[in-house]
Amino acid sequence: MDAADETMSFTNRRAWPHGEADLLHEGPDWWSLALLDWPRDRWLGYVSGYAKAAEAIADQIVSTRSDQDTLIYPFVMCWRHYVEIQLKSLIQLASVYLDEPHVLMRSHSIEVLWRRARPLLERSFPGDDNADLDNAERALLQLHGMDPSSEHFRYPVRNSGDPTLDGIARLHVRNFHNVMMGVANMLDGADTGIREMTDNKHEMAEYMHDFHGG
Repeated sequence: MDAADETMSFTNRRAWPHGEADLLHEGPDWWSLALLDWPRDRWLGYVSGYAKAAEAIADQIVSTRSDQDTLIYPFVMCWRHYVEIQLKSLIQLASVYLDEPHVLMRSHSIEVLWRRARPLLERSFPGDDNADLDNAERALLQLHGMDPSSEHFRYPVRNSGDPTLDGIARLHVRNFHNVMMGVANMLDGADTGIREMTDNKHEMAEYMHDFHGG
């Protein structure tokens, strides 16, 4: 293995921590270096990251035809957390666009977040057909029913000690992923649209301010 190949490899999976182990060490493979101090909206990194992680896990399962019984937990958890973060982001974005007061919602409930986000989306895009929102809602409420507290795909038991995932015995990864990709495409499109409309609104306000010599 040459030096270039070595920078692409990982430590032997059977290895134990060594004396120079340092989580903040930077190696020569610069492409492995992740930047956390984004100059942009950090919500975008979190939202995109969890969706991409879900996609990577789905690709791994489908391409290798293995590990579906263990990877299902982080796979669904990534999708669930993507939805939670994206809805919280959309609530903030739409509230700003509509000039409504807002605070960061601390709930982990997909249903609670969606019930707040949907009317904001309807008012932000008043001419759009609500069928897309209805279809997304059906999937989101189904996801909420699987994991209402954000515990069920993270732990085998709840805080109460009761088992999680009661009544859910099977999930088809490819179908689940395809449904969630459709939801994500709609939510991401709304995110992009609101950001663009907000920018246009601010630009128009600045133009009118300058035009009237304020």
